Amino acid sequence: MTPYVSAPAFIAYPTYLDLDDLRSGSNLAADQTAELVNILLMASQWCDNYAEQQLGAHVVVQNTRARADRNGNLRLHLDDRPYLSMVQVGYGYTPTSLTTLTSPQVWAENNNLLVPMSSGGAWSGSLQFGVPAMGAELFVQAVYVAGWVSTQLTTATSAGSTSLTVADPTGIQPGGQYRIWEPGVEETVTISPAWASPPTAVPPNTPLPATVTLAQPTLFAHTSGHDLSGMPADMRLAVINYAVSQLMRPDTAAEDTYPDTHHSAGTRQTDSRQDGSGLVAEAERILDRYRRIR
Repeated sequence: MTPYVSAPAFIAYPTYLDLDDLRSGSNLAADQTAELVNILLMASQWCDNYAEQQLGAHVVVQNTRARADRNGNLRLHLDDRPYLSMVQVGYGYTPTSLTTLTSPQVWAENNNLLVPMSSGGAWSGSLQFGVPAMGAELFVQAVYVAGWVSTQLTTATSAGSTSLTVADPTGIQPGGQYRIWEPGVEETVTISPAWASPPTAVPPNTPLPATVTLAQPTLFAHTSGHDLSGMPADMRLAVINYAVSQLMRPDTAAEDTYPDTHHSAGTRQTDSRQDGSGLVAEAERILDRYRRIR
């Protein structure tokens, strides 16, 4: 797993924090960067927890029940958002005998999907023909990709490059636009409409690095370890805010004001002392619009 904001991007952000003594007992720059990455991982996980879903692009295996409409379509409400692509849908009258549609053409409306079911041949273990009866309750397993692309470059590229190698291509769409957050040479790149994403394994496995072709050459040279992201800028800011709040917290429990705020089990929600709780509240405000819709 990589954090939603890379260590170089965080260091370049004007936090005005001293980041040279994060890991005690070591004066090596690599050790300090490694500890910063740990903090950014924790901040990214906190954002996932607050949003009640994984924000970075990921493969979802959702087991549910749904009904067929009069036109032979399944109507599904997806748990995670935003929906990016469908891998496969299985349906049947029993959970042990599902007819699987691979890469079906679906109609997406917000976080709801309309999935046309097979109109010919046998289904549900060769016991049924046509499409399920209108209103019939079906067991459904939907495998789809949701979330916002969040990965990092794994190789250096020169200016004018027509491809990038990324650690995790999950969610990257042909024709999609993503931003390279490399301090000083940030730019937005467009994926070639002809690029084909690697097939998604079912069940999902650990993604492998992949080369992504671009519609236009890059403007700048880039080095490995920098973010290629489709996340909204304010979502990245929420990660930064929470990470800064952790770095600002006092060293002793006697001075710790978090227990006095709504960020923990305490009941008092206002505090005149200057700490990182305001940054946590701002991170929550940003993430409210990205929380899971039940």
